[in-house]
Amino acid sequence: MSSTHSPAAAKKRRFGQYVQNLKDSYTISRRTFPWVGWALVGVLVVGLGLSVLLAILTSQSFIYWIIMGLMTALMLDLLLLSFLTRRASYTQIEGMPGAAKAILDQVGRGWYIESTPVAVNPSTQDVVWRMVGRPGVVLVVEGPKDRTRKMVAEETRTLQRILSTVPVHVINVGTQEGQTRLIDLQRTLRRLPTKPVKLTDAEISQVAKRLTSLSAKGLPIPKGIDPLRARPDRRAMRGH
Repeated sequence: MSSTHSPAAAKKRRFGQYVQNLKDSYTISRRTFPWVGWALVGVLVVGLGLSVLLAILTSQSFIYWIIMGLMTALMLDLLLLSFLTRRASYTQIEGMPGAAKAILDQVGRGWYIESTPVAVNPSTQDVVWRMVGRPGVVLVVEGPKDRTRKMVAEETRTLQRILSTVPVHVINVGTQEGQTRLIDLQRTLRRLPTKPVKLTDAEISQVAKRLTSLSAKGLPIPKGIDPLRARPDRRAMRGH
């Protein structure tokens, strides 16, 4: 049997990939949080210090408590690194054209998200993305409110004309006052009201098909708006 296909070689590759993932996570986090290294070391030092203290107070084996403290500190370090990597990933793509779409692609089941924007301003790269879920139709807008107001009003009127019984929600993504930060976008979607109207899976499918048929011609994505380029590193964000 070839050594490249042996269990030992596969295990070594998995371990190497795991180490590389940790390095990627640390690199991403450090760009936004330069102190991340000190924080990880601090957690480790505090964990070992508490272990020694507990060993003294309980008169139990130092080795036992040190091992327990080390394992706990490493677990907390992984959780902290995962949390910081996720925040750093969002921070680093915030403001990039198409960044909202990169986040919307991760919202999971229960949502239909159109692959191209329903409204675009080529000169300013303001974009309106459209999605359908249990709360109804959601317009996710990238760009200042005053500049995108007309685009949103036109799309809302169209939706109300063809889907008069389906609620329409608008989420303005950005860093200005009154806008939703990129890192809060998924949480904002989860908190959208589903009363008095809550679409079923069948209704979501029907609404999505109707909207797709109306926008079959689609809108070209202007140069500079590329959701794939704004996509955060999912593997690093999960801390794996």
